[in-house]
Amino acid sequence: MSQKFRMLKDLSRPVMPALSRLLNSVRPLREGLEFLSEGIDFVQGRSSGYGWNYRGEALAAARFLSGVDEPVIFDVGANYGQWAAAMTSVLGCRQHRMYLFEPQQACHEALVERLSAGRVLIPVALGAESGTTTMYAASRGCSEASTYAPRRAGGRDLATHRDIVTVTTVDQEVARLGLDRIDLMKIDVEGAELDVLRGAEAVLSTGRVTTLTFEFGCPNLESRVFFQDFWNLLEPIGYQLWRICPGGVLFPIFEYQERLEHFSSVGNYIASVRQPGPPLRPIPRMRQA
Repeated sequence: MSQKFRMLKDLSRPVMPALSRLLNSVRPLREGLEFLSEGIDFVQGRSSGYGWNYRGEALAAARFLSGVDEPVIFDVGANYGQWAAAMTSVLGCRQHRMYLFEPQQACHEALVERLSAGRVLIPVALGAESGTTTMYAASRGCSEASTYAPRRAGGRDLATHRDIVTVTTVDQEVARLGLDRIDLMKIDVEGAELDVLRGAEAVLSTGRVTTLTFEFGCPNLESRVFFQDFWNLLEPIGYQLWRICPGGVLFPIFEYQERLEHFSSVGNYIASVRQPGPPLRPIPRMRQA
C-alpha cells in the first residue's frame, strides 16, 4: 500500500462508513462505482488486452527499437499473425527479421499466406523445456488456446478441442537459428508466458533479449502465476517494466505492489533494458473506397 493511499484512508476515515453505506446500498450508485472501477482499469491498461489493440501494442513496442538496425523479432503465440501484421505496418519499410511461433495447425495456412521476406513460421510451442504437451482450446485455431486447461465459464467447456504439440525453448531456438540477440520478443500464450521466460534463461541472463512484451491476467489463474513472479525474474537482471495502455501509451512500473495482481481481465506489459524512444506517429489508415 502506497504512502499516499494510507494518507487518504486516514483523512477519509471519519466519513467512510456513511459514504460506504450510501454508495454500496443504492443499486445505481453501486453499479456506477463498478463501472468507474472497470473504466479506470481499462484506461490504465490492466484490462485492455484481448487483442483489440494490436496497433497500440505494436506502437509501444516499436519505441524500444529506435536506432536498431534490422531488428530480430520473436512473435511467440502468433495465432493468425494479427500482432505481426500490426508490427510490420508500424515498422513500415524498415528491414527486420521476424520468427513466428505457432503450434496450432489450424493457423498455419493463414500464417503462410502472410509470410513475406524476412518472416519465418516455426510450428512449435515455446516453453520451459522441450518435449510435447497438450494444447487446450474452445475451437481449432482459437486465439485463447493454452497449454493450461482453462476453467469452465458459465457452464461452457472451454477445452473441447485438444492437440498434442511439440515444445521447445527460446534458448534452443536461438542456438538453432544462430542468432546473437533478440531485439524484441512478444509473448502471448494464455498463461504460459512465465514458462517461455524460464526456457530463455541463458539469453535473458546474458542480456541477449533487449525487450520483451508479455500478457498477464486471468489466464494466469490456471498457471498459478503472479505478477510478482515476472517482477522477481526480470527486475533483478536489469529490466525496467511498463504496462501498455490503450493507444500504446506506456505506464511505468517502478516497484512491485500487490495491486499489480489483476486477474479479472488481461493487460500487456513491456520489459526492457533500453529506454523507450519518442512516441511514434501512427501510420494513417487507408480509407475504404
